[in-house]
Amino acid sequence: MNRVCVATSKASAYYALVSRLKGAGLQFTSVLPGSDVQDCEVVLTTADEAKQFGEKALALEDIDENPGIFKGQVLSRLDDVGIVLVGVDPGKRTGLAVFYGQTKLAFNTFDSLGEVCSSVGAFAKGIPATRMLVRIGNGNRSTASGLVERLRKEVPRATIEVVDESGTSGGSTKMKGVQRDQVAAAKIAFRKGEDVSRGETKTRG
Repeated sequence: MNRVCVATSKASAYYALVSRLKGAGLQFTSVLPGSDVQDCEVVLTTADEAKQFGEKALALEDIDENPGIFKGQVLSRLDDVGIVLVGVDPGKRTGLAVFYGQTKLAFNTFDSLGEVCSSVGAFAKGIPATRMLVRIGNGNRSTASGLVERLRKEVPRATIEVVDESGTSGGSTKMKGVQRDQVAAAKIAFRKGEDVSRGETKTRG
C-alpha cells in the first residue's frame, strides 16, 4: 500500500509538494492525475483538485510551511496516535523536541522563552491531535516555572508536566547535527513528571 501519494497536474505544485515531503523525510509515491488512488491513504494535491480524492486529500494550500508541523499533519492522517509530545530543556539556550507519538517531528534550540512558547503553540494549532503533552525539565527551576506559566496561556488545553531531568544532559549526542540541549529535550519528552497544568508550579530538584 502506498501510504502517501502525490497527485497533481500542476508542475509547480508537484515540485512544491515533493520538496516538502523530502524536507520532512517522508516517503511517497507519485501517481498520475485521474489514476486509481485506492491504495493511497493520503493524497497530497491542490485545492482545485482535492474534490476528486475525497477525504484522502490534503491540499498544498492547507499544509504548513514548517517541515515539522507539515510532517505531523501527514502523520495524523496515517496513524491514529492522537498525541503531540513535547520535551523542553530550559536554560540560557532552551532545547525543544517535538514528537507525534514516537516519531520525531522537530529538534530546535531557542534563545528566549517567547520563541519556545510560540513554537509549541504553532505545533498545537497546526497538527490535528486529541492531546498535547508538554514535559519540562527542572534543572533550571526559575526558567522552568516561567515557562510553565507562559505555556498555560499559550496552550491552555495541553497537559504540562515538570520532569526530573537528572541524567538527560550527559554523554555523547550520537546524532549528527543535533545539539546537546535538543537531545536532553528529547529524553525529557519521554520521562513522566508531575502534572502542573493548573495550580502551583513545583520545580524542586
